[in-house]
Amino acid sequence: MSDVAHPRTAERSSRLPVRARRAAKSDDKRHVSFPELVKVHHLREAGLEHGEIYAGEAEERYREFQEAFQRQHGRIVSAYWCKSVPSAVALAEKPGRKRRQASRLSFHRVSDWATKEEPEIAAALHECDELAVKATEVLRGKTLRICMELVMASAAHLLSLVDAPSGHEAKGKKDRALKMERHALDRVRAYYHSAANGQAQLYYFLGLMLGALLVCLVALLVGRHADLPWLNNREFFGTLTAGALGAVVSVLSRIGSGQFRLEYEVGRKYPIFLGALRPAVGGLFGIALYFAVTSSLLDLFKLPTEPVDRLYFLLVIAFVAGFSERWARDALLVVGGRSDTQAPAAAPPPPNNTA
Repeated sequence: MSDVAHPRTAERSSRLPVRARRAAKSDDKRHVSFPELVKVHHLREAGLEHGEIYAGEAEERYREFQEAFQRQHGRIVSAYWCKSVPSAVALAEKPGRKRRQASRLSFHRVSDWATKEEPEIAAALHECDELAVKATEVLRGKTLRICMELVMASAAHLLSLVDAPSGHEAKGKKDRALKMERHALDRVRAYYHSAANGQAQLYYFLGLMLGALLVCLVALLVGRHADLPWLNNREFFGTLTAGALGAVVSVLSRIGSGQFRLEYEVGRKYPIFLGALRPAVGGLFGIALYFAVTSSLLDLFKLPTEPVDRLYFLLVIAFVAGFSERWARDALLVVGGRSDTQAPAAAPPPPNNTA
């Protein structure tokens, strides 16, 4: 029996280094949550009070937890750690996987121990969480970094109001400080909305250019190689192109005036789709007005008799129809016989401010 037992013992001893390596490998892949890191950091701060200046078991444990947390979420670039209770806020940055891929910012907060008796501050910190989530999902590039840094600053200031050594024990001081931080958080929210709307406008403009290019290419290719019966190719495809260009000019003028608002929390594809659809709608309005005017259904205008003048006149009408959809819609409602709709003026009103 001993002869059999010795080889098994040797086999077990040979497996020990393998198991040790597997255990070390599993420790390298350990996931540490932010609440765990905050708790370990608080124990480390307690060690500092007992004379363990960045040394000892608590320091080593914190460094291990910090390294594991940063492997998963990225380097902690900014943080505020409470002295009195295990609570903190932090901003982490993780580099992109690819060379040109932007780094990812993430906001982390643990404050239940500090704000359990401060519901107003807890609600304000929850708003910081909400802004951080929206900014991470919507914004890109420098605007994302600016917004996340502002959220981090507001969260750190709010958390300092409930940290015992912060000097805000007086009720009056704390209320005034909370009011000031509320105003600062409102400014952060206003910056997020402005940056998100500007970014959505860029996506919308990209779709607008793609849609206009597609309409113009279709009009050029089909108009040159197709002979539509009972239609004048130059007038039909000219009004289609003029309506699309009118829609483009309308959007550009509204963006320049600062009165163009979009829904920016629905992703990038939706603004691009809406932008590509706008020239198509303008072109269809231009064609509809072209049919209404040439068929004498709309007697608001008198067509010129000269072919060149007639073409230019129809192009202008189509451009105006694409520029102001409201004016074109009112004109078509008059053609449809709506008794509650007045005849549109010859000059279109200013464009509406809705996307």
